[in-house]
Amino acid sequence: MTTSPPPTIDLGLGDPAHPMPSVVSATLRQMADRPSLGYAPPGGLPALRRTLAEKLTAVNGLDATAREVVVTNGASQGIAAALAELCRPGDRVLVPEPGYPAYRAVCRSLGLTVTGYGVPAGDDTAAQPDWDALARSAAGATAVLWNFPSNPTGRTADPAWYPRLYAVLREHPALTVVSDEVYEDLCFGTRHVSPAARAGDLAARFVSVFSFSKGYAMTGMRVGYVHAPGPDLATRVARRHYAWSMSTPTLSQVCALAVARGARDYPAGHRAALMSGRDRLVAGLRASGLSVATPEAGCFAWADVSASGLDAEAWSRAAAVRLRVLTAPGTEFAPHDTRHVRLSFAVGPAELDAALERVSAWAADGWRPAASARPAEVAR
Repeated sequence: MTTSPPPTIDLGLGDPAHPMPSVVSATLRQMADRPSLGYAPPGGLPALRRTLAEKLTAVNGLDATAREVVVTNGASQGIAAALAELCRPGDRVLVPEPGYPAYRAVCRSLGLTVTGYGVPAGDDTAAQPDWDALARSAAGATAVLWNFPSNPTGRTADPAWYPRLYAVLREHPALTVVSDEVYEDLCFGTRHVSPAARAGDLAARFVSVFSFSKGYAMTGMRVGYVHAPGPDLATRVARRHYAWSMSTPTLSQVCALAVARGARDYPAGHRAALMSGRDRLVAGLRASGLSVATPEAGCFAWADVSASGLDAEAWSRAAAVRLRVLTAPGTEFAPHDTRHVRLSFAVGPAELDAALERVSAWAADGWRPAASARPAEVAR
């Protein structure tokens, strides 16, 4: 009698299991009877841009106007459009290590050169970015990608760091910061503070990027937005984005507007669900003998798997084949990180518990890798 393999559990993606705000479903039902939606204008629906500018001013302290807001197909395309306007092929961009893999992919697609800079990734809450390395690398660079709260580490930025960031900008007048703040609503302790909000006369050198995907569990809606200050940068970013994809889907924008106007308290419940998953995952991994810092934000744990005797890629491959648990090895986030694996705690509690049971059994078996742990066998 053949036994069916257990279902694959995907801890590799940060796709929230938490339901979207109920106003999204209500809006979708209302829009279903519309005979046509049509393209949205470049930059986004005017009502959404106005509402987001009000939010950026009131919540983020960015003193934004509607004409400085660009609605994009997710934050990733907002980052790409911003970099495409700020840089030219061959320009150098500084990216965090470890950092979101799409940063390097976007830079490659635009013909840009990447230089990594270190960011804190462990339990040491006093650790800061490597300011000296960042300042040295900034010479001749065009942009620096700044990502706090961080994917993959779950670290938040201490606003006390910001004067050091501003000092780098003053030392290098041609440098612009592209600040990825998509996890702003998923901080488990202190409130997120946008670096541009305290930048004073340097605020115009920050392009700030946000999203409905994570905080509002709307990943499939693909609605991000960019604050590009100044007289014409937002217009240029919007034109670039429009050339690539026309516009963010009108239906998604209408849903985002309903959320921005009527579901601003939603992230509190989402955070509570994520915190429960975070605590479950951290405790389970530690019980299996792995070292993992408690994430301060987001939906990922950054686990040091070296105690298993396997490097990150071998551990991730073996987990996929032996356990049918998908994870992301550290080399996807920093080229030379062979110790860490990123695991999502955004899945439902039953899936998370099942994954942890499999990891625990694997640890009890001495972390033996599956004999056929080849990448081609990893279920996607």
